[in-house]
Amino acid sequence: MAAFKEQVSEVDESGDKDKMEMFEKALPRQQKMLMESGLLILPFYRQLTVPLLKPTEQSSLNYFASAWCALENMLLAATAEGLGATFHIPVADEADRIKEIVGAPAGYEFICLLSIGYPAPNAFLPRQKAINIKDRIHQGKW
Repeated sequence: MAAFKEQVSEVDESGDKDKMEMFEKALPRQQKMLMESGLLILPFYRQLTVPLLKPTEQSSLNYFASAWCALENMLLAATAEGLGATFHIPVADEADRIKEIVGAPAGYEFICLLSIGYPAPNAFLPRQKAINIKDRIHQGKW
């Protein structure tokens, strides 16, 4: 576990062992899927107003939110067609390097690498953390 944490530049510090175990197994597979996918999409958006990390009002985040809504719709559409999909959110300097490689114009932001393809018949599905819905859904109380 310690070696894995040293290799990942952005580590979740929640102490959630299940989450770290999932990342340890899933991230290398995610990288392989990105490299071998039938389709790789690089979604960009243009932040026309204030910088994303310094919003002046709620609507300052509309460009970012719209890009992620479009991405979610692509994931849903791919799944509906029987395709597999995964995305990787860039860490450290990955976004800047990719923007440079593809010659992205100034003012465009890169949100993720999205790969879509047919899943392998023996594809690994990481164990999802079990949740108790009654502990998560509340009616008439917080």
